[in-house]
Amino acid sequence: MNDNKHDEPYFMEDGTLVIPFSCPDHSYKYWKKEGKQLSEILAEMNVDKETWKKFTTDTHPDDAVKKADSDENKD
Repeated sequence: MNDNKHDEPYFMEDGTLVIPFSCPDHSYKYWKKEGKQLSEILAEMNVDKETWKKFTTDTHPDDAVKKADSDENKD
């Protein structure tokens, strides 16, 4: 993300996720047909697990890696 938070998604101090309407990359507008899933956006923003759980029920990327590793070790 660039330093101009008026063009890219960012979090306000109170934890509110802001995806500016003026954001030139429509893939961040998860509510649009061409938008990414919210979990993809959160992963790009490298949010912690606590923040992740506030916005989605999808598996956090760190947990997905651990599960994949444990599945490989079962063989």
